[in-house]
Amino acid sequence: MTTASRTSIAPQQVIQWHSNFLQLNQARLDAARSLLLPRQQLVLDVLPLLLHLNHPRLPGFVDFRTAAGIRNYSPTQQQLQSLQALARGVQIPRGSGGGDILGLYLMGSIGSLAQARSSDLDMWLCHDETLPPQALAGLQQKCQLLERWAAEQGIELHIFLMNLTEFRQGQNRSAEGEDCGTTQHLLLLDEFYRSAVWLAGCMPRWWLIPNQEERNADRFWQQLADQHRVNPVQWLDFGAIPAIPPAEFIGAGLWQLNKGLSDPYKSLLKLLLTRHYASQYPVIRPLCWDLKEQVHNGNIELQPNDAYLLLLRRITQQLEQEGNPERVQLARRALYFKAQLPLSQLGPSQRSSWRTAVLQALCHDWGWQDAQLAELDARPHWSPQRIASERNSLISEMLSSYRFLSAFSQKYAPRLHISKQDMQSLGNQLYAAFDNRPGKIVNINPGISPSLAQEKITLNLQQDIWQLIPGLVNPVTDSLRPDHILKQSPSLTELLCFARLNGLLQDHTRIALYPQHNPLSAYELKQILQVVQGIQPPQPDHADFLQPAQPLQWHLLVNVGVDPQHHLSRLGMQKISNRDDALGFSAARENLVLTIDLVTLNNWGEWQVERFSGDACLLHCLQHLLQHLPKVAEQGWPQWQVHCHCASRAAAIRHRVEQVLQDVLGHFVEQPRSPYLLEVAECYYLLENTRRGVELRIADTPMKLLALLQRPARSFIQYTLDRSALQNSPLQLIFSHSKAGLWQLFYWRKDGRLYFYFLDEKGVLLHQQWPDTSSDPHSLPWLLPLLRFLRQLDQRWQRLNGRSQERKIMLWELRRKAQSFDFEIARRRLPELAAQTTSIDLRAVLNSQQQATLYCNGQEFNSWEYGSDLYPAVIRTVQALRSSHGNYPLALSDLELPDNQNIITHLQIRQRLENRLAQAQQDAG
Repeated sequence: MTTASRTSIAPQQVIQWHSNFLQLNQARLDAARSLLLPRQQLVLDVLPLLLHLNHPRLPGFVDFRTAAGIRNYSPTQQQLQSLQALARGVQIPRGSGGGDILGLYLMGSIGSLAQARSSDLDMWLCHDETLPPQALAGLQQKCQLLERWAAEQGIELHIFLMNLTEFRQGQNRSAEGEDCGTTQHLLLLDEFYRSAVWLAGCMPRWWLIPNQEERNADRFWQQLADQHRVNPVQWLDFGAIPAIPPAEFIGAGLWQLNKGLSDPYKSLLKLLLTRHYASQYPVIRPLCWDLKEQVHNGNIELQPNDAYLLLLRRITQQLEQEGNPERVQLARRALYFKAQLPLSQLGPSQRSSWRTAVLQALCHDWGWQDAQLAELDARPHWSPQRIASERNSLISEMLSSYRFLSAFSQKYAPRLHISKQDMQSLGNQLYAAFDNRPGKIVNINPGISPSLAQEKITLNLQQDIWQLIPGLVNPVTDSLRPDHILKQSPSLTELLCFARLNGLLQDHTRIALYPQHNPLSAYELKQILQVVQGIQPPQPDHADFLQPAQPLQWHLLVNVGVDPQHHLSRLGMQKISNRDDALGFSAARENLVLTIDLVTLNNWGEWQVERFSGDACLLHCLQHLLQHLPKVAEQGWPQWQVHCHCASRAAAIRHRVEQVLQDVLGHFVEQPRSPYLLEVAECYYLLENTRRGVELRIADTPMKLLALLQRPARSFIQYTLDRSALQNSPLQLIFSHSKAGLWQLFYWRKDGRLYFYFLDEKGVLLHQQWPDTSSDPHSLPWLLPLLRFLRQLDQRWQRLNGRSQERKIMLWELRRKAQSFDFEIARRRLPELAAQTTSIDLRAVLNSQQQATLYCNGQEFNSWEYGSDLYPAVIRTVQALRSSHGNYPLALSDLELPDNQNIITHLQIRQRLENRLAQAQQDAG
């Protein structure tokens, strides 16, 4: 900047700018007062005096040592009159013009078209930066007392203490109110300059600095001071806005989305402005420059300089250029609703208001007709469908703007102007509010309407889908249109939770149920409504959003609108049985748990409904709950409740589900590596905690269950059985004897068959069966060959692994109890070692291609030499070696597999090879 340019401002020009600022400021202050009630006007008038003085008769008094005195302050006649009205006789002592307080400023919607009767007052109090902490604490206490007093007068007041040096450096910790925090600085300053009303003390020096000198504000100001055109003690430096750094945009976007949860229309306007600024980058023209330029040019009329009209004008220009009229209309609706001035419902005092004239002119320019205004003014009574549609438009625009700002910031500002904690907390709050996923209960009314309460609600079941219809509609006689339906879902619970969370459902709400022949009875609906209405959702705070989302409550609603015995209930009958297990009811082993609606409430205040249906619904629900197992050690399980009000056996169903939840959740905390086996109807379900989380294995036949139980294991497995699982099955007793490190043999004889079970050292179970050829109940012809085989394998593995002791083998017999289906077990003695030897050694060796080579007393039989005659050749050799030349079955005494020490695999292959030998023996006759 050259010297000539710095001296080109005429002295009279600076005086004129100052005068223009004062006139606009007074016009805004007068406009603000005109919209306040008399008691509220009193608050506005006396606020500077209450902070200027310490007097025991005045509101906010703490003590005489409290920081006070506003620099350069001379009260107006109006302010003095208001002081006497508040506390007659209180005088301003001489010398009270001290200087602990540098200036007072109102900002926001005050004095603008957006100011309504309910608007609050946000006041910045700039204080002497040398005040000690104790004095600041006293001043803060006084401000809090003044806020309470103002509330008693019917006005919401917020006073923010400002340290200007910190503020200019971007450390706006002292401005922790609306639109503040660690997220933005110059955007906040831009809003301050375009909306602030100066109340008392020093004025912002920014008003005397031309836009073209913003980048050299300090030098330009020093020039004015050197030339005695300004008195620096009358002015304060809030900082210049030469440009807005891109790092602020993402923080501002997060804040505005967060504020949009309660005031979406105001936030939308500010978010669109921030997006507009980002689209101008790197040549950004702050909106406050438009205001200052107009004022410097002598335009000091209220309407052209209205902070919100300036904002709307700028963003609608861009939206119109982008060719999206719907977005333009949404922005205009946002301003209209922010103004809170229903033009079709004006009261007598509102008709003569300056705001009314301005807003009517705007609506005329926009082409809005009376019918459209009436529809907008009916917003408090909009239907839930209309509110949901408006919510979708708002959220879509806000999220679109946020995504634009996020992409912009990633490109231009890798380091954000937002703390990690703010980013985490705000991001999580927005995710909780705006994320929409199946089953998530969405708030469709983020500050759009004061209430969605419905006197009547219709629930209609259409082809297994429930429909929620506000009002009373008969789908049979009335013409049901798609726009009548607010929400639909297979889960009635989801609809009722939606109605509860959004306030549609009240104690007085009447519900019509269609069709009349409905699986959901009026009694069951009443009970479910009580459950849903009785849910007490957690109220999240800032700390909750610094943590990951985690469930706090589970509500399981079983068989909602489902009668598990409907085929009997329709005939007026219900099955009665001594077998009262709801997962295997009666001799037919019916599963009475057919659907579960799981309602989850988490620490972010989210509601989620998952629906599980079918015979395995309880197991899939358990698997879903168990995904939270890793956090249970620190946090414990969420609180949970089971509810069931269906037409058949509701109490028994609820009790059984509670029982299963208690057992399973407790089990996986105490024994997280132990699989849990449940039996439902005629299916078996195995819950296993693996590295990938809790997995569910399903076996729909006993043989498939045995296949699951014989899978290899890396370490010892201790299966845990549900209290009703595998009743009348030998597996209950077998698993009760499972011990690590042992080989255990179990056998059961029945109807000429021998059922053999083998538990290995890791708890893996092998089942085999074969004809029981012995008529002697004490004879076990299969045992000695098996023991020889096991001993041979164990001795070889003992040498390979350097194990000092042979593995212990135990033998058990299983038998049915007399007159019972229950089993009993008895330990049996193993034959002596001498009896376990044999004169014929028959062993097999498999290569990596699973080809077998057999050895009979050292003689080799391989496939490439014998081909298809391999097994017959072995049979002939063995029979020749037998002294009796008997034709009894052959048994392998040893088996070697490549790189395999799994006994279960060896036993499986042993049986397969012995079966082939038996077939060859049978063929040989």
